[in-house]
Amino acid sequence: MAKKNKCILVIPDLHIPFHHKDAFKFLEAVRDKYSPDRVINLGDEIDNHSISFHDSDPDLMFSPSQELEKAIWYLKDLYELFPKMDLVESNHGSLHYRRGKAHGIPRHFFKSYKELLEAPKGWNWTFDLVVTASDGADIYFHHGLSKNALKASQNKSMNHCCGHFHSEFGIKFWANSRQLFWAMNTGCLIDDTALAFEYGKNNLAKSILGCGIIIDGIPKLIPMVLKKNGRWDGKLL
Repeated sequence: MAKKNKCILVIPDLHIPFHHKDAFKFLEAVRDKYSPDRVINLGDEIDNHSISFHDSDPDLMFSPSQELEKAIWYLKDLYELFPKMDLVESNHGSLHYRRGKAHGIPRHFFKSYKELLEAPKGWNWTFDLVVTASDGADIYFHHGLSKNALKASQNKSMNHCCGHFHSEFGIKFWANSRQLFWAMNTGCLIDDTALAFEYGKNNLAKSILGCGIIIDGIPKLIPMVLKKNGRWDGKLL
């Protein structure tokens, strides 16, 4: 087995500053238990609710600049926890670029992700990502290629890991005559009670909190179990 990518921590949608209050403590506990040598963020690291193409809740008292300032304030704690991280582009994280495109402003007129979020040198964004795990198998990371991660894996003929779909949290396997493959949906780490997610109040399917870990090419889901008061119970399953 290769020495690289023996343990990959996969962080799903945080939507900072509307992340769960205990999300960082949970991720810190996962980091301390598993000591990942690679950290991959599946996007929607920030929410950008105030510049969304959808309606903003009028009771959410954030201007775009205030929301960005608050997001950076929280992100600085995440930078300390994970000074190196690969992030894939996402619909919320890229909203400043998407807004510019809608108004005919070229992308190079805007700051890069790293400049905008005052991120450390070790944080790098890419559209998607293919990583070879320590067992030699390739894993395709994308924010939200398809809600059906299994079909996306079959289409790519690679193991596949995706975020974006907050209520999807599971691992499925498939095989051809030569190899076994897997597909993983990783849920999210949002605060479902935040006004930014009021749109999902009437959805039957609710957000599932947690993250993923890939050890020697084998995926595992780690749910973030909440107590009745909505706070993390402090345990890792």
